[in-house]
Order: sequence, then C-alpha cells, then structure tokens
Amino acid sequence: MARRRKERPPFSGGIAFGELIAIFQPGVEHLVEERERKRTDLVVPGDADDDWEIDLDGRVATLARSQPESATPNADAGDAESAASGDPVAAMRLTQVAPGVWTATAATWATLTTVVVADDGACLVVDPGITVQEVGALAAEIGSRGWRPVAGFSTHPHWDHVLWAPALGDVPRWATAAAARTAGESRSQILAEADADAPGHDHRFTAVLTPRPDGAGELPWDGPRAVVVPYRAHCPGSAALLLPGAGVLIAGDMFSDTEVPFLDLDAPDPVGDHHTALNRLQSVADRHGVGVLVPGHGSVTDAAGLRRRLAADRAYLNALVAGASMTDPRLADPWVAGEHERQVIWAGGGRRIG
Repeated sequence: MARRRKERPPFSGGIAFGELIAIFQPGVEHLVEERERKRTDLVVPGDADDDWEIDLDGRVATLARSQPESATPNADAGDAESAASGDPVAAMRLTQVAPGVWTATAATWATLTTVVVADDGACLVVDPGITVQEVGALAAEIGSRGWRPVAGFSTHPHWDHVLWAPALGDVPRWATAAAARTAGESRSQILAEADADAPGHDHRFTAVLTPRPDGAGELPWDGPRAVVVPYRAHCPGSAALLLPGAGVLIAGDMFSDTEVPFLDLDAPDPVGDHHTALNRLQSVADRHGVGVLVPGHGSVTDAAGLRRRLAADRAYLNALVAGASMTDPRLADPWVAGEHERQVIWAGGGRRIG
C-alpha cells in the first residue's frame, strides 16, 4: 500500500460519514499538553478516545459514540494549531507517554515516532518520519535534550516507516528479517514513493535495515527492554515493539483511530491474518499489562482505548467480509475511504459490494 497524498486532506462534510469525524479525529492537544511548562511530566493517554458501542445488525455495521466527547484540559492551543498547520518543528516536539518513552506526531498523516531513552541518554528511535523537515526537527529535538540515538527500529517496510537522517547517526536500524528482505527487494520502489511524497531524503539512509531473526525477542541494546513481536498482517515483515518495563506497545500500522485496518491483499488470507495479528497483540498487551498503545498513525491511547480500537477493527473486518455497508468515522478521510473501496472490491471478488 503506497501512501499517495502529500498531506492528509481536510475532512469533508460531503463525505457520507463526515458528520461523525469529530469522534475519531486525533486530538493534537493531548500530545503537546503542558510540554513547555512541565516538560518531564507524563501525558495520560486516552483522552482522545471515547467508549464505543459496536452494533452489527444484519448487513449494516455502525460505530456509535456512547458518551459525549470532552475537551482535553490544559492544552496548548497555539502549539496544537502550529502542528495541525504543518509546522514541522512544533509537530515533532516530544511528549512523554510513559517512563523513558516519548512520542512525536508528524503533521504528515498524524504519523507517530517513538523515542525510548536509557538512563544515560542513549535512545532507540522507532519509525521516524515523515518529511525531511519533520525528521530533521525530530533529530534537533533529541539533540536539544542531550540524548544520542544508538539504534533505530522499523515496524514494517512501507516507505514512511523506513526513513532516517544523517543527523540521527549512522547506527543499526533493526527490523524483522522479512521486513529487511522486503525493503531490500523493493528499495527502488520505496525510494520512488518517498521522493514523490516526501522529497529530499538522503537515499543512503532510506530503507537500509538490519535484520533481526523473526521471533528473536529482545533488541540487543543497553536501554530498556524492547521485545520484537512479529505478526503477519498489513504487509510482510510487520512487527510491534513491546516495552515491558514501561507497559508500552508500539503497534506499527495497527489499532489506528484515524485509519481502518489496511490489509495485505497479496497474502493468501488477508482478513484471517489481520484477525490473528489483532488477537496476538491483544494477548501480548493483556499478558504484560500494557497501559499505553502507540499506533503508527493517529493518537496514543490507554488500555481501555486499545480495547475499543480492537473492537472497532474487528467490526470493520467482519463487515468487510459480510459485504455490509459501514458507518465508520475513519472513512470520512477521503484517502482512507479510497483504500477501503479497494478492499471492498477485493472482498467482493473483483466486484463492488457494500
């Protein structure tokens, strides 16, 4: 799946689901809350999520908010507006979401980067993105705190998750063996896609991944434990990264509040694979007491938010297979709706359904 839009277009009331978008639209505020006044405070994730009731009735699937959405308190509206308007410096400021774990949300596609910091300032950078300016701003933010990247990790080999910059250092950038192999085999396509949507990246660093044997477990670095959790969904080589000490799961392109599940349509069983991946990640989260979920795109959430997103994704997959019409607020994004249509056609065996 190639991301082929320069910026996420504004949500349109002309889309059938536009009136529901406020339910799922990620709040930039909760990611920048009080960062100037209390730069070391923890952000309590989950503010952007509401409880959901999932109703699958006949051939209609509906996600309905069960309680009014409340505003995030103490938000810095100026910084939020800067991030939303595409200011890469404002967008890439880091916010702490758990002890030793910080995130930044790019203005491009609400893409989340995670920085895991050791006691001595060494850090692991996960999925830096997206534009040259955004990655550069991230590197500057890391440097301003006296931290130094010693390794990276890519959750999967799509172009927007295999970026890097010289300012982050020439360090190992781990991925599953399948992801590294896929990135190597499709590197020319990855570079072309990056050049089309985020031109200017140094090609010496793009899609250059160091393979970790699938299922090998912990990353070999001296910081907090980081355990690779491979899964077969979305694209070959996908993996989450579990930080058991902090109770954080970095999920890759799963559990998004802004995007429906995007399937690996080249796989023999795309829907089955996605269900299996959701179940595996849920099991890992439950077993390790995960309290913070970081998706690839969208907003950080808590354990309750993870369960709501899990239910929403399962409902979407079930409706897709059933050929049911859907009212899912994530489909208000025209690009997401377009990718959904591709999946509808696939599910119908080449004919449009729903």
